[in-house]
Amino acid sequence: MMRLTKEQVEKLTLKVLEGLKKKELLTFKADEHAVLKKMNDVFMADLKAEDDLDKEVEKMLESHSGEIGTQRLDYRKMFTMVKHKLAKERGIVL
Repeated sequence: MMRLTKEQVEKLTLKVLEGLKKKELLTFKADEHAVLKKMNDVFMADLKAEDDLDKEVEKMLESHSGEIGTQRLDYRKMFTMVKHKLAKERGIVL
């Protein structure tokens, strides 16, 4: 899975902010730089939450690796199913 770097996130959020400004879809109640920083922080926190979820799913599946192997289950499919289930339960948007 491709992960975005901090620099890519900053470029992406800047483009989004510029697009919203250009279309006059927002009015700033705070300094524009503060808004951009908050956007970056939220985006990075979301990526970290997904990374943490991935690690948790890997640990869960690792503890059942024997069952997965003996029942010929597809690890990637199991990983995706468990990840989506946990994300839904926790309100994490993937």
